[in-house]
Amino acid sequence: MSQLIVFDMEWNMGYQPKTFQYHGVEQVLRGEIIQIGAVKMEGQELRDTFQVTLRPRIFKKLHHQIAKVTGLTQQDINAGLPIAQGLREFMAWCGEDAVLGEWGKDDVPVLKQNLFLIGEDESWPRKWYDLQEVYTSQCPRREGENMGLESMVERLGIEKSQAFHDALADAVYTAKVMQHVDIAKGFAAYPDDEEQLRKILCPADRQRCDFISWKGFVDGEAWRKNAGIRTASCPDCGKTLIPDAKGVWLERGNNCLYSLESCDRHGPVMVWLRRSRTDGLHYRFARATERADKAAQAKWVRDKKAAAERARRKREQEAVRASLLGRNTG
Repeated sequence: MSQLIVFDMEWNMGYQPKTFQYHGVEQVLRGEIIQIGAVKMEGQELRDTFQVTLRPRIFKKLHHQIAKVTGLTQQDINAGLPIAQGLREFMAWCGEDAVLGEWGKDDVPVLKQNLFLIGEDESWPRKWYDLQEVYTSQCPRREGENMGLESMVERLGIEKSQAFHDALADAVYTAKVMQHVDIAKGFAAYPDDEEQLRKILCPADRQRCDFISWKGFVDGEAWRKNAGIRTASCPDCGKTLIPDAKGVWLERGNNCLYSLESCDRHGPVMVWLRRSRTDGLHYRFARATERADKAAQAKWVRDKKAAAERARRKREQEAVRASLLGRNTG
């Protein structure tokens, strides 16, 4: 790879959520792009730059928090290029086969959503990297260290000549940070989506096995609906596991489900599911199993009891709110 596009974006958000249909599934719009800055790197050298301010068509009013962080004004975005024109100019500047890199994993999902909404090919870019991950693979995070871009610029002694949260300035700062690592080496060792999901679901300190993943889902709730994702086998004999008596799956955070199932020959097995969404439009799911010892079984009982209690309190609160609403409208 001879050329890398290091880019950064700022985007506006609404005071109310906005959804759109993507292949028949309702998706939540993360934000509407109002500024793009980018740098073309060849090897370790900065060769060219791109910047544009965009005029949004969905979130037309600049959110006060976005104005505060970026310094942009309503007049700035009103005077920007129409978003469709600006995005197409950015794509043309980058090129069809562009390889993009950003500091973190937030910008590409927003970019792809915005491309879809203007009728462009949302599969572009086809290859992109989290440059923070590339950097930390060679310069590991120190204990308690903030991995924000500004902290890295300070850590490396890079001159802070421009304000942060300006798209071009942040793209330039990111490119200068990447001059301190071997970019080609970092890309060669970069894990793909499946490898990243495996690392999260099957950490080295756990005895999880039978990892399997599925990609290309547009429905983020497919893991609750798709029996193929949920149906696991015993790690010892391969027989289909018997689900929890009530089919209970508990949540751990927003992207993990787990359940205690059993094999009639080898006993209890914990089944873990994990969800990831790397491009803003599609989901990947993964499953792994783990033999459940007595401690894991006892924890499952406690977790299930706690979840049932939370659900009971939520129902009571909703009933109270409904009662109050009925009184106010009666």
